[in-house]
Amino acid sequence: MVLQGGVIGTLRCTPKEPIVATTHKFRKIAYSSLFGLGLTAGGVTIASAATTQQAPPTTAEAPAAAGSQDKADTGTDERNEPDEKNEADEKPDYTSSVTIEVTPEGPEGSDADEADDSEDKADTAEQAKLEKVAKIDADAASKAATDKVPGTVDEVELDEEGGNVVYEVDVVAQDGTETEVIVDAGNGKILAQEVDKDADEAKADKAEQAKLEKLAKIDANAASKAATDKVPGTADKVELDEEDGKVVYEVDVTAKDGTQSEVLVDATNGKILAEQAD
Repeated sequence: MVLQGGVIGTLRCTPKEPIVATTHKFRKIAYSSLFGLGLTAGGVTIASAATTQQAPPTTAEAPAAAGSQDKADTGTDERNEPDEKNEADEKPDYTSSVTIEVTPEGPEGSDADEADDSEDKADTAEQAKLEKVAKIDADAASKAATDKVPGTVDEVELDEEGGNVVYEVDVVAQDGTETEVIVDAGNGKILAQEVDKDADEAKADKAEQAKLEKLAKIDANAASKAATDKVPGTADKVELDEEDGKVVYEVDVTAKDGTQSEVLVDATNGKILAEQAD
């Protein structure tokens, strides 16, 4: 069989030619045909690869829209703006007899010093404007406040709240309670009052401390000595507290090597209840 140009043919051998010669010719023809097929197949493969390489991609990834992230960020900021505006637009529950038009704040300056100077000038002008509108002075406002809430006036400030011109008077009672009293700057009437929560908590803490001091049988110095006798070192802090229903001193002791320990001392008898290295 002979393969020529992709066609299979029949190789005929004549009787006159030796069998060896025939075999040699057959091999030569077969090798030549196979070599030709190899070149053809290789050419087809190369052409196919070139065609594949040159073909443009069927799909292209769309570039991200410019400024899309900025838009998203801007959207976040815009969502936050209404909250800030709502806080600024909050109006008090009262209305004073004298009012002024609320002036919106201008943009901040680029230079810090210039911005501070501009703000100071604006505050001075605003204060002068309020003083022209007010019908009573700070002394009259203070008296009105202490008549309502007995105590000592700590601070008086003429201010504007939602367009209402008022005096904000801080009054401290004998028990330490602090109250802010809002006085109408036009007629001296009390418009509102609010107890300072932080001051109220401080008052409660002070009362609790006084209670513990009455129950304690030893003082802070005795507690420090008891703690340093147990754990040699320097007492850095001594605090009277309550632990599990017992009145104790918490003593922080620092040894010479820098080791810190907390020693609990019974405030009724000076005994060591516990010690713990920090």
